[in-house]
Order: sequence, then structure tokens, then C-alpha cells
Amino acid sequence: MFVFRNVEVKSPKILKMKKLSFTFLIGILLLGSCNDKDDPTPCGVENPTEDLAWLKSQIQGSQSGSLSEYAYLIQATYKGQIVFSMASCCPFCNWIAVIQDCQGNVVEDASLNDLENQKVIWRPENSVCNPDN
Repeated sequence: MFVFRNVEVKSPKILKMKKLSFTFLIGILLLGSCNDKDDPTPCGVENPTEDLAWLKSQIQGSQSGSLSEYAYLIQATYKGQIVFSMASCCPFCNWIAVIQDCQGNVVEDASLNDLENQKVIWRPENSVCNPDN
């Protein structure tokens, strides 16, 4: 900065550095604000258990079954994609986890151990399961 007759004149280099610093700071703030993990609309719908017809049908089938109190539904991510799996806490049953994508297609190469960010999104009113523990 130079001072001529009580007037401040800023160097062009200083002005350029300030502009670059400001642009860099804004860019970092914008990039940091993006977070795909907390997608408020999985599969592009507000409520997958109600809005995805195939999933709603599976839930209705589980509710009407003789072992409905042991069923629950998990939502998770697999290789960056939202997936669902109807699970069971039945102590005397053998069951196989079927993992499905947003369209209801079976994900052949996935197991429950491969799923990240698992959370229970449905269980019947008469549920005896406590899968959160």
C-alpha cells in the first residue's frame, strides 16, 4: 500500500491476492456444505415405506404373516446406493437376507455385512425385535 497526499493506493498484487483468497474461501465453504449421506429423500421419495409400491407391498405381506412380530425393514447404503432388506429377529427361524435397490431389484452380490449406515425404517406394532442393540 502506498500513500500519496493522504490518499491510500493499494497495490494491484494485494487486490488480486484478496480476490483469490475470498474466492478460495467461498469455494471451500460451498464444497463443505454438500453432504450426500444425509439424503432427505432416499430413492427420490419422501417416505419409501409408503411411496415405493413394491416396498409397501412387502411390508403389507410381512404384517399379515404368522411371524409378523419378528419382521423389520432396514434401509442402508451399498456401494453408495440406497438399499433395503426385510430382516427377522425370529429366534427359531432360518432366513436369508434379500437386499433390494430402489426399484426392487435384488442386489445379488451384497450381504448384510456389506451394508453401511443401516437403520430400521419399519417394524410392525407388535414387534418383539430390538435390532438397534
